[in-house]
Amino acid sequence: MTERTNDFCRIVLEALPNGVYVVNREGKVILWSSGAEKLTGYLSQEVLGRLRETDLLEQPDEPNNSAGQFHPVTTPLTASTVTEVSIHCKDDRCLAGQLRSVPLRDDSGKYLGMLRVFEADSRARLTNRRQDKLGAYGCLDPITGVLNHSMIQARLKESLTLHALYPVPFCVMCYAVDDLPKLTERYGQAAADATLRTIANTFESGLRPTDFLGRWLDQEFLAILPECGENDVLKVGQRLSKLVQKASVQWWGDVFHATVSIGATLVHDNDNISTLLARAEQALRQSCKDGGNRVVVIGSSGL
Repeated sequence: MTERTNDFCRIVLEALPNGVYVVNREGKVILWSSGAEKLTGYLSQEVLGRLRETDLLEQPDEPNNSAGQFHPVTTPLTASTVTEVSIHCKDDRCLAGQLRSVPLRDDSGKYLGMLRVFEADSRARLTNRRQDKLGAYGCLDPITGVLNHSMIQARLKESLTLHALYPVPFCVMCYAVDDLPKLTERYGQAAADATLRTIANTFESGLRPTDFLGRWLDQEFLAILPECGENDVLKVGQRLSKLVQKASVQWWGDVFHATVSIGATLVHDNDNISTLLARAEQALRQSCKDGGNRVVVIGSSGL
């Protein structure tokens, strides 16, 4: 290619709104577009040669991922693929979208790495706009930005009513921040609120647009996962727990991490709010009792 052609290709690449990057065979990022910078908040100098792809991506654990299985760079492809993933952003958000992977080979056919093109999910953008509208009607918790107690309770009632008509399974999940009283004692209530907000945002970003997350008690949050079975909720909880561990809270020059205890259960026939929540909170208490930073699920046969 001539220098003029290279300049033109660079202009085209930088004009693309999608996140475009290239990963070599060792999993290191060697090209990072301006679109990737805008989507994730990571500048190219923070990524190139410094971050591995596994630090950036997480694949949703939905049972029917129609977009296919994610292929690491160590698995050469013969054709391009599309996968549903979440990409970790610099501000600890997880941005859901689709990742197109194209294998790169030289003239002799030797495998060099992969070109990745990430496009943010339009459903996530619609969810953000819906949250803005809910805030205008007083449906959000002022500290964390997720649904407040009365709104998540209304969503739970709605889910139970729908389940009575159409017995499609759904799960509820309770989580609490581990050692929050110690954190409050050391850093103060404002730091505790910042931690709750960071973890709530991490949780919400890691959930599907069809899921709901709300603040149930001062230190306890409740998530509703429609069309989620007993075998799926443990995987969801484990993935969310990992996302929380990767998130960081910055407070007046200090950076610290937190973990969560998670309890979950599947809806049963003839459940009401009290019976459903009793099982979820029992699972949460067991998670805390076992040392925290774990997921406990009460299934049809109990703990």
